[in-house]
Amino acid sequence: MAIVEVAIPVPLNKTFDYLCDVEVAVGTRVRVPFVRKKVVGIVLGNKDKSDFDKLKTVEEVLDDTPILDQTILDFLFWSAKYYHHPIGEVICAALPKNLRLGKEAKIKKVTGLSLDTEKPDYKITDEQSHAIDEILKAQNSYHGFLLHGVTGSGKTEVYLNITQAALDQGKQVLVLVPEIGLTPQMITRFESRLETRVVAIHSQLNETQKLDAYLMAKNGEAGVVLGTRSAIFAPMPNLGLIIIDEEHDGSFKQQSNFRYSARDLCFIRAKQANIPLVLGTATPSLEMLKNVLDKKITRLTLTQRAGGATMPKVSLIDMRQHFDGLLSALLIEKMQQYLSKGKQVMLFINRRGYAPVYYCKECGWKAECGRCDSGMIYHRHINRLKCHHCGDEKMPEHTCPECKQPSLEVLGYGTERLEETLSSHFSDTPIIRIDRDTTRRKKAFGEHLKQINSGEPCIIVGTQMLAKGHDFSNLAMVGILDTDAGLLSLDFRATEHLAQLLIQVSGRAGRSGDQGEVVIQTRYPDHPIFNYVLSSRYTQFASQLLKQRSSALLPPFSHQALLCANAKNKQMAEDFLREAAGLLKSIQIDVVEIWGPVANIIEKKSDYYYFNLYLQSNDRKALHQMLSTFNEHIDTLKLKNKVRWYLDIDPIE
Repeated sequence: MAIVEVAIPVPLNKTFDYLCDVEVAVGTRVRVPFVRKKVVGIVLGNKDKSDFDKLKTVEEVLDDTPILDQTILDFLFWSAKYYHHPIGEVICAALPKNLRLGKEAKIKKVTGLSLDTEKPDYKITDEQSHAIDEILKAQNSYHGFLLHGVTGSGKTEVYLNITQAALDQGKQVLVLVPEIGLTPQMITRFESRLETRVVAIHSQLNETQKLDAYLMAKNGEAGVVLGTRSAIFAPMPNLGLIIIDEEHDGSFKQQSNFRYSARDLCFIRAKQANIPLVLGTATPSLEMLKNVLDKKITRLTLTQRAGGATMPKVSLIDMRQHFDGLLSALLIEKMQQYLSKGKQVMLFINRRGYAPVYYCKECGWKAECGRCDSGMIYHRHINRLKCHHCGDEKMPEHTCPECKQPSLEVLGYGTERLEETLSSHFSDTPIIRIDRDTTRRKKAFGEHLKQINSGEPCIIVGTQMLAKGHDFSNLAMVGILDTDAGLLSLDFRATEHLAQLLIQVSGRAGRSGDQGEVVIQTRYPDHPIFNYVLSSRYTQFASQLLKQRSSALLPPFSHQALLCANAKNKQMAEDFLREAAGLLKSIQIDVVEIWGPVANIIEKKSDYYYFNLYLQSNDRKALHQMLSTFNEHIDTLKLKNKVRWYLDIDPIE
């Protein structure tokens, strides 16, 4: 009997050997016994002998041909090594659920071929043409490009042209977007222009649809694969180009289980395939700007809006002069002016629910989550208090639990309360609220977008779901509310993210025809960030931030890893990290700094206490060497199995 090496989806840094009575190719799925259950694993190799005497036998070979080719396996092995994550779980994360369950690798419904394609009725700009030409020069070799274009500058048009060039060569193209909400719009654009199958990969598809898309990519039937971060693992035998839109967006980082960055993995996949990589954004991340400075990638700029549109004018409203709620009289007046002209207005507030605080005005009691160090958010439409961390909800009290007085009120605004307030000012104007609560239903988001794209006058109320990528032709004014939280954050990345958010949200206004207007309400109008936003000088602002990061030796001028432990016993989580810190220090790599353990910003979530240990070094190789040695000796830690813990490489939170 042959011996096969199998990767199994378990949190163990090793593979397992099994006997098999037939020859099985690498990359094939097999069903094997493991402990007291049957699991589906992937064959990674064949062996003449094993280090173990007693081997169990493969129960079933599930595929006639490998489900994963060597190219994608090499990519997954690299990912597992870099993120110090078990290969079995990495492979599991890369496969659609139906394949993980052992179901047949068969396409149920082939996505239709784009037939009704049309050429654009406008001419591309000189800047777009230059960007396209530069990218096409590197068509058959690895080269990274940062496509830095102002909002509305026509980055998608560049994507379409370079995609068509790759298709003409018989190649496939991978396009990544940060949010599910952007995929329908992008798919429509690609299908209307390209005579090829465009398949989507994202979490809102059902399992059959995900499998169909995956297999069409694997078989080469799909010319374009367009999806969110998980699409980075789609097997594409003829991959010729990778495009990542809104590269600055934090959504490309997976924040649970296998904690990878799809944006960073794009570089590895492009290098392995020896193909160009294009990263588009109006607000480049500091990491990409540093890559430009280090000449690791080339920056291509689009400084003008497409179609003759101009950048919106931006103004501030000093909320220290206004005490009449969330909406200043000046903002309401401006909204009325634009609506009377038949235009659309968007108000941005990055907080869903009715109000963030439910409290007693007599004694100061406020509703807190019993399972988290967090306040409960009041949701009026369902009359519930909800925790946005653990999901717990309860009926609101009618009298204060502390002083027993009927003096309970709400404080602050969320999207729901803003919608209610607007209804009292604009009773005859449709108000479209877009947040996680109003888009839970499968087709709800698309219906909202259809209503907005009709061009009829309306007020759009939204969270950051609307901050990027959307193109609303009749949107003339954007109001940005309650921005100040980003100015007061403890996170060293907060001002970078706030600047990106302000510019991205502002960029929704005036994308066609007349100049749009952006109004930002703040109690800190003198903050330097607004000088740069008002004058559209993001690059200069980013340069200042880079200097600050360099002086403080913070990313991207250093490399970080986070070891997080959580347990219901607070002391146990902290003690585990002290134990881990002792092991790390014993490895004796001086260029790696170790900080902590320290409590998480939100210490308690879902009844678990969270503590962090931070590792930082200017030497990436030394940092990873320390973590590899740590993983080899992790079993020496007495509390290892008493707590939940994970390792996060290049954390963003």
